[in-house]
Amino acid sequence: MTIALSACTMLGLSLTAQSTEPDKTQLAVQALAEQLVAVEKEIRDSRFFDSEQDRAKAYMHLVRTLIAGLETEVLQDKDLPYLRATDFWLREGADNPDQRYSYSPIHGGETYRIWGKIGSAYRLEVNLYAGAPWASSGRSAGYLAHEQIDVNEDGTFEIFLSRDKMPGNWLENPADASTVMMRQVYNEWSDQFPGEIHIDRVGYEHKRSPEMTAAEVAKRLEAASDTFRQHALVWPNMTENIITGAWPANVVPTLQDRGDLGGVPGRLMAMGHFEVPKGQALLIKAPQSHGVYQGIQLADRWLASLEYGNLISSLNTAQAHLSADGNYYYVIAADDPGYINWLDTGGLNRGVFIMRYDGVPMPLDPSIQPSAELIPIEALATRIPDFRSETPAEREHRRAERRRHVQVRANR
Repeated sequence: MTIALSACTMLGLSLTAQSTEPDKTQLAVQALAEQLVAVEKEIRDSRFFDSEQDRAKAYMHLVRTLIAGLETEVLQDKDLPYLRATDFWLREGADNPDQRYSYSPIHGGETYRIWGKIGSAYRLEVNLYAGAPWASSGRSAGYLAHEQIDVNEDGTFEIFLSRDKMPGNWLENPADASTVMMRQVYNEWSDQFPGEIHIDRVGYEHKRSPEMTAAEVAKRLEAASDTFRQHALVWPNMTENIITGAWPANVVPTLQDRGDLGGVPGRLMAMGHFEVPKGQALLIKAPQSHGVYQGIQLADRWLASLEYGNLISSLNTAQAHLSADGNYYYVIAADDPGYINWLDTGGLNRGVFIMRYDGVPMPLDPSIQPSAELIPIEALATRIPDFRSETPAEREHRRAERRRHVQVRANR
């Protein structure tokens, strides 16, 4: 009980004096506070908790995953759903800066209508999940690719999820489905209308919102505690198991389909990690793939994307300079090397890089496999064909454009 009371005090909570026995809601809050303390200890015991920067990012990771758990389990509703988003505000799970992720819990086997307007989004994708495949406790239960979605001339669309087939855009909603996720993908980061997306459970649009009971709040808080723990620990464990523990630093891993982790079926990914001392740069050579999407981003070792509005920490093919030899050359460094395709680590010397390829012809041509080498910053100009520099003023202009796009995209 001492741990629980300490945690409650830390959260600004206390048991009331109205009853000598706490009710279920108070016990659920107590359990959530205890979970926060327990998870914080596990995070502190991680080998990634080893520098001032990584410790700071660890606590930001805790805050984000706690908020995500509360939003998912306490605030969202399967019958009267509103979408929650993973955007610049709540970054986790190797989130792609080129995408806005929207989620809703759903009842498996029931009928839902997803509707909206495509706007400036380059692609729209829908995934159904049963459980949490990224945590090895579920499966990908369905996928609708952009090419399978008919969009009206005015940019509007609607997609139905249901047990039985329906006309138009449709995705089967199997009995074990629990979550639907939509990806709006942006290639050009403009300030144009970014589109919108919404969801309704069919037949419930007119329903009166039911009164919430204390027992239901307690149940939701208990679920939030479990979801918080899962999210807070699964991402650094993934970094350890399939990135830093599987590959040496400064190497581009072999491209592979990561649909088993909840990604888009057929998407090829390389998830590597960098260790770049001051004065050095990691130079990544990425041949042009001619797929429908190709991009690279940086993340911390807790697997949250680095801030991408005011840091140029990600680039896709609409943003990056393509050299005359048909390759993209990306430079990962803490200090500005003056090259246009600089990926800014925000001062980190160690972190994760993630490369994504969509729509690449299969079987995979081995020649598109990226490669990397660690070299002195001053050697970059001699190693990159048609080295294209960017002035500090030009860099500032690009950061301002990125920030504007992120604000418009997230409507924040």
